[in-house]
Amino acid sequence: MIWLIAAAGLATVVAIAFMSVGIAVGRLEQETAPSVYRLSEAVDYVADRLPDEVTATVSYNDVRTVLGWHLDWFAGVGLATSHGQELGDPAVAVGDMAVADADAACDAVVARSLSEGGPDPVDVVCILEAQLAYLAEIGAVSAGEPPS
Repeated sequence: MIWLIAAAGLATVVAIAFMSVGIAVGRLEQETAPSVYRLSEAVDYVADRLPDEVTATVSYNDVRTVLGWHLDWFAGVGLATSHGQELGDPAVAVGDMAVADADAACDAVVARSLSEGGPDPVDVVCILEAQLAYLAEIGAVSAGEPPS
């Protein structure tokens, strides 16, 4: 008789455990994993994907500098945060999405490169295009159109 009570108790505990795990998995399944930007990985990714003509004229330090300027622009418009904060502010929000104007970012970074004696504007544009590909790969940006 004691075995029957122990088996019923064990079955109840296992059923509750499976239900709890199922509920937690269902909840986590609908959450998006955070995108983590690592500058060293971004530099390697971008440098590996630049055309030969660009790699002949820019160094890893140039790539790191341009990526830093790009991140500065993101921070300036409210799209860069640290430690899991929400992205975007009302100036860049469309609905519930934070939207970055890639052309404005490119213009700002090219202007900064020209003013600070950085890489050639064509090289900067190539670096930024590879940077956007990296951001898309890690899930930080989407190529989709913002909602109307």
